[in-house]
Amino acid sequence: MALRTAGSVLVVFLWSVAGVLGQNTVKSVCALKGSSVDMRCPVPSVTQVTEIVWFNTWLNPYDLRWDPKYDGRVEYSGTTEKDCILRITDLRQSDITTYHFRYKTNQYSEWKYSYGFTLSLTDLKVERIYHNKLTCSTTCTLTDNPTYIWYKNGQHLDESTSPQYKYSVSSNYDNSYSCAVKGHEDLHSPAVCVQGQSCNTVTYTKRTICALKGSTVYISCTYDSGYDTVKSSLWFSPKQRSRWSDKLTPEDLTRDPGYAGRVEYPDKERWRYTGHSTLRISNLREEDSAEYRFTFKTYYFEWGHSFPGTTLSVTGLQVKVTPAAEGQKTLTCITTCTLTDNPTYIWYKNGQNVQGVSSPMYSISSENADSYFCAVKGHEDLSSPTVYKPKNTSVSVSPSGEIVDGSSVTLTCSSDANPPVQSYTWWYKKNGGDNQSMTGPQHVFNQIQSSDTGEYYCESQNEMGTDMSRTINMDVKYGPKNTSVSVSPSGEIVEGSSVTLTCSSDANPPVDKYTWYQKNGASLRGSEKTYNFTTIISEDRGEYYCEAENKYRRLNSSSVFVDVQYGPKNTSVSLSPSGEIVEGSSVTLTCSSDANPPVDIYTWYKKNGGGYQSMTGPQHVFKQIQSSDSGEYYCEAQNEMGTDMSRTINMDVKYTPKNTSVSVSPSREIVEGSSVTLTCSSDANPPVDKYTWYQKNVTSPKASGQSYSITNIISEDRGEYYCEAENKYGRLNSSSVSVDVQYGPKNTSVSVSPSGEIVEGSSVTLTCSSDANPPVDKYTWYKKNATSPKASGQSYSITNISSEDRGEYYCEAQNGRGSMNSTALMIIIAGKQTSVVTAAVGIIVVVLVLILCFSGFMWFRRSTGGSDATADTQSVRPDCNSDTYTGLNMRTMSPDYDTLISVHPDPNSDTYTPLNMKTRSPEYDTLANVRGISH
Repeated sequence: MALRTAGSVLVVFLWSVAGVLGQNTVKSVCALKGSSVDMRCPVPSVTQVTEIVWFNTWLNPYDLRWDPKYDGRVEYSGTTEKDCILRITDLRQSDITTYHFRYKTNQYSEWKYSYGFTLSLTDLKVERIYHNKLTCSTTCTLTDNPTYIWYKNGQHLDESTSPQYKYSVSSNYDNSYSCAVKGHEDLHSPAVCVQGQSCNTVTYTKRTICALKGSTVYISCTYDSGYDTVKSSLWFSPKQRSRWSDKLTPEDLTRDPGYAGRVEYPDKERWRYTGHSTLRISNLREEDSAEYRFTFKTYYFEWGHSFPGTTLSVTGLQVKVTPAAEGQKTLTCITTCTLTDNPTYIWYKNGQNVQGVSSPMYSISSENADSYFCAVKGHEDLSSPTVYKPKNTSVSVSPSGEIVDGSSVTLTCSSDANPPVQSYTWWYKKNGGDNQSMTGPQHVFNQIQSSDTGEYYCESQNEMGTDMSRTINMDVKYGPKNTSVSVSPSGEIVEGSSVTLTCSSDANPPVDKYTWYQKNGASLRGSEKTYNFTTIISEDRGEYYCEAENKYRRLNSSSVFVDVQYGPKNTSVSLSPSGEIVEGSSVTLTCSSDANPPVDIYTWYKKNGGGYQSMTGPQHVFKQIQSSDSGEYYCEAQNEMGTDMSRTINMDVKYTPKNTSVSVSPSREIVEGSSVTLTCSSDANPPVDKYTWYQKNVTSPKASGQSYSITNIISEDRGEYYCEAENKYGRLNSSSVSVDVQYGPKNTSVSVSPSGEIVEGSSVTLTCSSDANPPVDKYTWYKKNATSPKASGQSYSITNISSEDRGEYYCEAQNGRGSMNSTALMIIIAGKQTSVVTAAVGIIVVVLVLILCFSGFMWFRRSTGGSDATADTQSVRPDCNSDTYTGLNMRTMSPDYDTLISVHPDPNSDTYTPLNMKTRSPEYDTLANVRGISH
């Protein structure tokens, strides 16, 4: 009937069905009586199971959980292959049968049926298989290959997966053996003597006992010491090991303070070799739930301490309420373990014994408002708590006192009920009806709002019924919220009209103080709900808000814009960028005006320059401003309410020099010796602050200053001049101007062609050269001592020249500014070529002879013993008359020899004149000096 918790659980994992909805294979399971078993559902691994029911008969697939025979001993868990498990605890002989299950999936709404397993149960028994071999036998093969434990004389000996005891048993008549399965030591086999019927054994009357809390329990056993006299015995519990002075030596429970006055051994009879011992524990407590063991001593032996004893479970009674058929409830008197000796149950209704009911289950009507409790016959004083539906349900508020918006408030629903209230439902009255709020014993407002104001009540419910509390009113206090400002009239506001502002705010208690503000301004006079403008002006245009205040707080409204419409005013022009304006830069003129509605037409004007209209905005942009844009500007702003004109703004455009030019004074012809002034002119803002003068093809500047004056100008000043104008923004050169200085001919000279020897009969051209401005326009040729000019023109040619043409010639160059004669050029005409050569050769021979003779004389002096100087001289002068003397080659001595010959005509000719060698050839003197020729 109850869920057994003692002992471990045997888990049986059944084969899964992979992709098949159904399985007809029955698995066999063998388990120990009194143990528990887990069986995994063989459902398809790819299927999501939505519902499972286990049953043990095909004729009536009744859910095991509702079968009274399995009450409290069956559990389901999970809905997937991995976690779907059926658990049956406290296995009994009646549980031996075949179990099946049915299920639904998310793919199939109809039930699918499948076999599960067949359960077999067994006890453990020690049997001799040979004369000295033992085995732990079962009536069926235990599932999952358990581990077996062997005990000898109550002492733990060995563990093995084989049921056979691996040691040879001794032939000692006093020895006894017992076996168990690991995890189920409390379900051990009876001890078996090796020889005969008398040996060391302890046999417990009951292996498990379930007793009521507060009652008295008797735990008993029989023992046999073989042929030894029992010296002493005691009961102990391994649970109390921590209190033993020696952890290996059990201590008598009668000495344990936890059992003081509650434990005794009521047996009076003592036997010498065998006996019966009883442990009585009175006034049982839940902490008394434990295993209790008996041990005895003889003069030669002590019964082992590891042999399992009797397990005691202490439980109280509880009434469990579960729904049954429609309109019915089932009351079940439950315990945490199955009470020993199959007791009789007694039911009480409203404190009175219900006659004719002895079952642990009792059916009542769902509408029944009575109270019930149960007891066990013979222990009527240890009854269960009374179960009844909730009563005295009430609501409390925390914290008490005023409830302020934003604070944390908790509503708590309290109710007297058993079983305890299963669910709480909160309701609040709003809009004339009841509305469900939430569930749970508490309704928490972490930050309560004004909207939470209202009447609340709760409903408590348990398995026995429901109960409703009275309503509680929650009046949430809060500071102003939803504060706002309205404007009247709501349409367009024109300057000069009357306007009213009204402040509205939701508050509890209501607002008791209003304060008005203009955004970005000081507070306004008045603390009323309304603020009036009797005659509104443009300066009143702006954002306004109000502050509402009560005892809890103050709150500003959002601002409202009071849009006063008026014509343009305070119209002005600004310049960007500010500072100096440089030609070529981008400049923007911006017209600003205070107007509502905004200005829609801007008109720009330039003083004394006409006007132009800009329809697209308040700016006039000069992308590359020019000097011509300098001037005074103003704008006109216009909207539907009127127009307004700005003041003028002066725009002074700065620029580098431009149109730089040079003027010459006087502007007429410039005559050498006069004065000339060059003046540089340039347009610049600011004005040019530096002028520099240059002459073309001259690297260094000529002068500085706006004017450059040349006094007593000369021809060398003639050329091209230009100036450079400079201010802080740049510099610019002028184009060059030519200064043309006029003067009469100068440096007049004559050249002859060809330039060599003029031979009679040849042709000669004389050319006259002269520097003059304007150029020479007239050339005249003269011959000295001739009365009339010889010719005119820059060149004068004489063809087939003769001796009559010999003489000095010069030219006269003339222009509008004057005239000038050249120096005279001597024309010498040579004779025939042969006569000249003969005469020259004769002269040279004579010269050479003289030189040689002189050289010989000097040599002779040195050779005849003269002074050193004389000797040296004589040594270098050969004898002209000696056989070794050779003549001097004059042509090799002087490169002018040919010239010398060419300029000396035949002395016998009619045209011969004495030749002045010094004037005719500079080489002559050199030659004469070297050879000792006198002039």
